[in-house]
Amino acid sequence: MAKLSLDQPLGTITVGDLRELIKEVLREERRYYLDEEGYLVFLREEDYADYLEKQGKLPSEVRAYFIDEQGYKAFYSDWVPTPEYAKELDEARREIAEGKVHAFEDVVKELGLWGSSCTKRTK
Repeated sequence: MAKLSLDQPLGTITVGDLRELIKEVLREERRYYLDEEGYLVFLREEDYADYLEKQGKLPSEVRAYFIDEQGYKAFYSDWVPTPEYAKELDEARREIAEGKVHAFEDVVKELGLWGSSCTKRTK
């Protein structure tokens, strides 16, 4: 599609350019649609998340998904971390934010993986 401007007269663009422009506007305005199987398909993850929040249901309880950046169908999991695991995740996020990270080699040594195929470096 040729680069169009708002000042450009309609008579100077091709029908193909006009068609593509209309499709682009419709894509921007349309936030979701219904697919052949009756699922709500959201074009943005944010809209999907808002929908789930408004429904007050778990993702598996609604017939909806969103299209991710690569064009794949995606949906949230029902998994909720236990309170103990949530604390561990918060602690890890805090440490990362503070710059407290561990070297890869230290982690694999602690896990007992040193020397395994996943730690061998290629040149």
